[in-house]
Amino acid sequence: MPAAFSQTAAACPECQGALDSSALSCARCGWLRHSAELEQLAQQAQTAAQAGDLTGARDFWRRAARLLPENTVQYRSVQARIDDLSRQIDAAGGAKTGWKRGATGAGSAALLLLSKGKLLLLGLTKLSTLLSMFAFFGVYWTLYGWAFALGLVLSIYVHEMGHVSVLRRYGIPASAPMFIPGLGAFIGMRAASLDPVQESRVGLAGPLYGLAAAALCLAAEPLTGSRTMGAIAHTAAVINLFNLIPVWQLDGSRGLRSLTRGQRAMLLVVALGLWAITSQGMLFLIALGLTYRLFTKDQVQQGDDTGVMQYAGLLAALTAVAVLASRLH
Repeated sequence: MPAAFSQTAAACPECQGALDSSALSCARCGWLRHSAELEQLAQQAQTAAQAGDLTGARDFWRRAARLLPENTVQYRSVQARIDDLSRQIDAAGGAKTGWKRGATGAGSAALLLLSKGKLLLLGLTKLSTLLSMFAFFGVYWTLYGWAFALGLVLSIYVHEMGHVSVLRRYGIPASAPMFIPGLGAFIGMRAASLDPVQESRVGLAGPLYGLAAAALCLAAEPLTGSRTMGAIAHTAAVINLFNLIPVWQLDGSRGLRSLTRGQRAMLLVVALGLWAITSQGMLFLIALGLTYRLFTKDQVQQGDDTGVMQYAGLLAALTAVAVLASRLH
C-alpha cells in the first residue's frame, strides 16, 4: 500500500479506478485514503486505553472516525469503540457501587427491551425464522401447553436478538435467529475480527436481553394473575444463567474474553456467594467454569471494568428473578 497519496489524484493507487479528490475511500475496491494515519491513531488509542486514559483513547478514535466514510464497516466499528469508551468513562465517574450498578442494570432491563422494539420485530419478518419458531413452539405446546410454549419461544428469540443488536452496532451483519427444538436457537454471522471487549459485549448482550424478557414476565404475573407468566420468568432466567457458564461457545465464555485473571476471580466469589445464599444449581456450574477459566491462557492484561460489572450484575439479577419467580408458586 502506498505510503502517501496526493489529494488531487484522479485514480486509486490500488485498483486504478476513478477517485474523487475529496473521497475518503475508493468506491470500487474500498482503499482508504488515510490508512497510514488511521493505523497510527489506532495504535495511539490502544496505548492510551492500556495506560488507563480512557478519555484520551476516545479522542483518538473520534479523530479516526472523521477520516472514514460513514457507510463503511470500519466507521461503524470505530463508532462502537467510541460508545464503549463513553460508557466506561461514565461508569468510572459515577458514584454507584458495583452492587448498585448491578441492581440498576436489572431495573432498567425492561426499558432496554422496550427501546429496541423495532429491531426485535425485524427478525419476525424472516420466513425461515418464523417457520423454525413455529416448529419449536409446536413441540413445547404438546409438552407444556400453548401459553408456556409461546412465552418460552419469545424469550429465547429476544435473547438471540440481543446478540444481533450488538453485532449490527459493530457493523457486522448477522442473520435472524433459527430455532432447533430441544436445543434452543442460534444466529449466523460472517467471519469477523472482534477485539476482546467487543466479543464480551456481544456475548453478554444475549443474557442482558434475556434478563429483560424474564423481568417483564415476572412483573406481568401479578398483573395478569397467570401462574404461567411466573413459570416463563423462572425458566427464562435459568436458561440465561446456563448461557453464562463460561465454557465452550456459551455466552459466558465470550463474556470473559476481556477480563483479567483477577476480575475472573471476583466473578467466582460473586457466583459462589450467590450460590451459598440461594442454592441455585446453575450458579455452582458457573463457579466451576470460572475456576477452570482462572487457569486458561486467554486472560488479558488490561482489565474491563464495564465487562466485569455487566457479568456480575447479570448473575445477581437473573438469580433474583429465578428466586422470586419460584417463590410465587
